Amino acid sequence: MFRLMLVFASAFITTNAPHAEPQWQTHESIYDAVKSYVAQNINTATEYEITILPLMDRLNLPLCSLPIQTFAPNLPKAGRMSISVRCNGGKKWSIFVSATITPFENVVILTQPLQHGDTVTNQATLVRKDVSQLHNNYLTQLNQIVNKQVIRNLPVGTIVTAKDLVEPKLVKRGDRVLITSNQAGIVIKMNGVAESDGSKGQTIRVKNQNSARIVNATIIDAGVVQVSQ
Repeated sequence: MFRLMLVFASAFITTNAPHAEPQWQTHESIYDAVKSYVAQNINTATEYEITILPLMDRLNLPLCSLPIQTFAPNLPKAGRMSISVRCNGGKKWSIFVSATITPFENVVILTQPLQHGDTVTNQATLVRKDVSQLHNNYLTQLNQIVNKQVIRNLPVGTIVTAKDLVEPKLVKRGDRVLITSNQAGIVIKMNGVAESDGSKGQTIRVKNQNSARIVNATIIDAGVVQVSQ
């Protein structure tokens, strides 16, 4: 009788012992590893967002006994990329995770339309935009466009690029200009007439009104040119 009770008790303990549930690597931990890899390796000073293609719900990977590792053949950059995530401890496994990196910047956008030849003053503002498809054809500072002239008609909402702008013409052909020359610390000033149009920093031909001599001079301000030595 005693033996029978002992066997019964042993069977009861075996039957009611808790079963060890398998431990799985959470998908969230894999996503966090991918985000960390991108943050540590991306070569950009701009703000960006990362979107990860979710793993299949039924994908169960054994919990790694070591920190999971991440790797990609190329450094992260704007666009879609595939990142290898692997476990080298316990039951080893390896998968690829797809992620899309979207860069954002504040770019110059027109708040008013501009016509060809208009000078830009305060007709623009900065707006946060996805710049992944702009191929660096955008400006990020309002002072990059102020007092510049547009070379084509630009509607409201245009993302302004450097190619849309030119320096304003400070001198036009036929304008009377002041010719300056600095020789050995002595500044000489003469009156002249511009032979062509020009913007600041450009070299144009100027006729000295006193000698009728044609010289090459650099435009330094509106109506003022300087003869190179």
